[in-house]
Amino acid sequence: MRHTYQEEEVWFAASLYVASWQDDFHDLMLGDRLRMQAYRRAIRRAVRPGMTVVDLGTGTGVLAEWALEAGARVAYGIEVNASVLRRACERMARAGFADRFQPINALSTETTLPRRADLIISEILGNLADNEGMTAILADARARLLVEGGGMLPAQATTFLAPVSAVQAHRSVAARRCRGLSDAYDLDELLAGLQAPSPFDVYYDAIIPARAHLAPPRLAAHFAFDGGASDGEEYTRELEFTVARGGLLTGFKGFFVARLAQGVLLDISGDDIAAAQTSDSWKHAYLPVETPAPVEPGDVVVLTYRRARPAPEDGLFRPRYAWTGLVRRAGRVVAAF
Repeated sequence: MRHTYQEEEVWFAASLYVASWQDDFHDLMLGDRLRMQAYRRAIRRAVRPGMTVVDLGTGTGVLAEWALEAGARVAYGIEVNASVLRRACERMARAGFADRFQPINALSTETTLPRRADLIISEILGNLADNEGMTAILADARARLLVEGGGMLPAQATTFLAPVSAVQAHRSVAARRCRGLSDAYDLDELLAGLQAPSPFDVYYDAIIPARAHLAPPRLAAHFAFDGGASDGEEYTRELEFTVARGGLLTGFKGFFVARLAQGVLLDISGDDIAAAQTSDSWKHAYLPVETPAPVEPGDVVVLTYRRARPAPEDGLFRPRYAWTGLVRRAGRVVAAF
């Protein structure tokens, strides 16, 4: 299912609702061509005949189905949402894979398997990469559910941030104007649940075009699910951006680039909506600042970007983010946010 949307149109951040996704959002993901094409290529490349595969957060089961098509001996579909997992089972029955698909209605962190998997497939990436709790979840899965030397898909992911002049998006946030897939999405309810006093304290989904960038994107975090140096659940980054063009700083654009498998990248930075080069389900992350700041070429935007573990009441899926900073001009602070 594709939904029409425009540049800078502000949507609820889907990652903040991950534990309660129903058919509407799963249908949106199934219609996201950028997502689907990249994952299908990666699964065909990574799966070998006879493999045991885990599809972590299987949802409607499409990734597990592709793994079975590619020759996996068995696919364990782990999914906390029972009604969505039923859709996965129906999909497998239609495809003739019911005997090779093992549904597990639980959190992966509370799951044990009769044997460890050769490959773990997941799509618990948010548009900031780690805004759906993937860091802790995939570290646990790799340690407990994967054979030594087994594969992780995605293998790695990197978060990028750029300062932007997105005036229309900022106006929408200020007016508390925000789109959702259904009437179930309520901004005031979301802010209350997060104990956020202002709509500028949360991030949103929106396609922010590259021409809105005030400076080139910079790497903000890196995650190596297949081993190696990786950011954890909590970190603070200080990033400096030298303004390349003047404009009104209204916030920051976030996106990720993931290496799903050898030679297969998933890059959600695209902004050409008409050519379907954007992600319908992820879009970009828009991190607004409450008071916009005029900037000039040569100004330095200093951003302090923080990620904290979810609060106890938020479970695994709602890490907390904060973004603060200042603007320097010729060494003097001219604005703060």
